[in-house]
Amino acid sequence: MSTFTNENNRAKSSSSQKIAVMIINLNGKHHLKSCLDSLQNQTYQNFDTYIIDNGSSDGSLSYIVKNYPLVKIIAFSKNLGFAGAYNQAVKEIMDSNFVVFLNNDTKVDADWLRALCTRMFQENSIIAVGSKLKLYYSPSLLHNAGAKLSSVNGGFDIGLFEKDGEQFNIRRYVGATCGASMLVRRDLFLKIGGFDETYFAFFEDVDFCWRAWLYGYKIIYEPTSVVYHKRGGSFGSTSVFGTFLGGRNQLLTIMKNCQPVNLLTGLCLITPIFATRIILHLKERKLDQVFASCNAVLWVLRNLRLVINKRRVVQKNRLCNDCELSSLGVLASAGESIRENLKLMKSPPLSN
Repeated sequence: MSTFTNENNRAKSSSSQKIAVMIINLNGKHHLKSCLDSLQNQTYQNFDTYIIDNGSSDGSLSYIVKNYPLVKIIAFSKNLGFAGAYNQAVKEIMDSNFVVFLNNDTKVDADWLRALCTRMFQENSIIAVGSKLKLYYSPSLLHNAGAKLSSVNGGFDIGLFEKDGEQFNIRRYVGATCGASMLVRRDLFLKIGGFDETYFAFFEDVDFCWRAWLYGYKIIYEPTSVVYHKRGGSFGSTSVFGTFLGGRNQLLTIMKNCQPVNLLTGLCLITPIFATRIILHLKERKLDQVFASCNAVLWVLRNLRLVINKRRVVQKNRLCNDCELSSLGVLASAGESIRENLKLMKSPPLSN
């Protein structure tokens, strides 16, 4: 699954392709310098940089105009979320066939974009290529080396908080790649519906990648494209809204994309996971987090008809079954998912 051919010839042809690098921003002025400065050092130079602003009020836009005059701006008057803002921006940018989604709380290596582009042109069925994400403040540790899909918790990062090593330098197909650094084919992104705007933020990247696999496309992890990610720079570690979105969108992802047996198994197993979260929050006297987790479940129940309709669309168009995804190694088993969930519960807090 990790064999690719004609790399040199195709890499040369890819250099003529203009890339649109989109950086989403909401009151992230303090993140922008390190991110934008790192883009100026790219070995692949045929790209435009766009700030996709979700109604910032911290002076982000005036800072960009003054200090980075070549950066283009698409500004919205209100916060459309990751999903809505990126969808709208992709539709507006017509002069690039390939688009990169990049978080503002990142910095990238010099060969970051070249590596993504080189890999994208290896195979026409590749819809998205993702980077190796390292922790910004602890760069020997990983945030994400691709992700696996999961019928238990939607999906999980490969290599989270592990020390970077040779096992993470293997180019391979993955269930999903993190939206903090993801190159996509614009036409195919739009063809399969882009990000589900109901998600707003969190798991919209996993849902998109899962849907891409079901519709017959492939997702690649490219380890030579390296990004340093602050992780949590947009919402922080204690955001009640983030807790609500994360829990609700886990449920949405499972309910939309799993086949019946895995759906039933997943819902049975995620119930005690949610209960455990609530109990832990109660012990810590974090009642706002308890209410956020409960509201995530209640939202799904109140909007069950909407969820069922979304599921019908996905299942009607699927070309790949869950067994095939498991055999490719992109869909995790229930046991693996539970182990990863326990690991996540013990993980350190996000950086603010």
